[in-house]
Amino acid sequence: MSKLPDRIALTKDLSISRMVCGLWQVADIEKNGTVIDPEQGADALQAYARDGFDTFDMADHYGSAEVITGRLLSRYDTGTRPVAFTKWCPEPGPMTADVVRRGVEERLTRLGVDTVDLLQFHWWSFEHPAWLDALHEMQKLREEGLIGALGLTNFDAGHLALALADGIEIATNQVSFSLVDRRAAGPLSELCANSNVKLLAYGTLCGGFLSEKWLGQPEPLNIPDWSRSKYKRFIDTAGGWEAFQGILRAAAGIAAKHGVSISNVASRWVLEHEAVAAMIIGARIGENEHRGDNLNVFSFALDEEDHAALTAAFAGTKPIPGDCGDEYRKPPFLTASGDLSHHLDA
Repeated sequence: MSKLPDRIALTKDLSISRMVCGLWQVADIEKNGTVIDPEQGADALQAYARDGFDTFDMADHYGSAEVITGRLLSRYDTGTRPVAFTKWCPEPGPMTADVVRRGVEERLTRLGVDTVDLLQFHWWSFEHPAWLDALHEMQKLREEGLIGALGLTNFDAGHLALALADGIEIATNQVSFSLVDRRAAGPLSELCANSNVKLLAYGTLCGGFLSEKWLGQPEPLNIPDWSRSKYKRFIDTAGGWEAFQGILRAAAGIAAKHGVSISNVASRWVLEHEAVAAMIIGARIGENEHRGDNLNVFSFALDEEDHAALTAAFAGTKPIPGDCGDEYRKPPFLTASGDLSHHLDA
């Protein structure tokens, strides 16, 4: 087993862990009004950083995740501190220089830094054309030094291509990518191969469904947490519970062969795609932690027999419709609530 996660250079100035700790769980914990103590939250993240999981991903709407991470970063010298990614997800409207600067400066303030290591931009509806205005303003702020690297979130291949053609320097695009949702392996990966953009893959474990816990189990009827309810919608759209069990059975056979877990197989399959720089795993604050098991991802590789078994299982499923990010913009809305009500008022 590796002692530390593998690393990769996103840019000449930014090296990251190939396993990024995602902090969406903070929003889930705090959705009922509970607020995590920033110092205690930072203690939990520091334990990850000590084990080499020193790259963290969050967003402006992940509860107090930016504040918690800010407390973590304050404990380090600039040259040795963990890496922090965040996202700016504004509601559609005019993207003036002032609007964009305020959005970026709020991220800096909450993180307590002068430069955001990687700032990722999400846009809810491409029918509103101001997304390109926002990216041009963000590029100016990157040149000013407020943004280290510029990324996108949930952009399809067509709109990523438009941004690149308009001169925007994009380092990454964060998208759903898993054994269940394989859209990113298509046109988006082809574009990345030709443009030096790297993918950050989320949803790789489908909210925990891609694990031994669900192998051979009956279909769940009630799902209390946002993350798992979201990925159950993906499973339903991909052909339902029995088709999903086919993927789990194939992954279980591969896991037994290599002496690893189903989650390791699911992770390895995504990480072996050339376009993928890293995958994002949920960082547990006050819950079960799986750092030791996650390190097993770097202890083996999938062979032709493994890929054949997974491809056979995929044949029993349906492709998730559309391109990456369509789940936020076109029915079926594959979000936690089945629409955008937990993200936007309208």
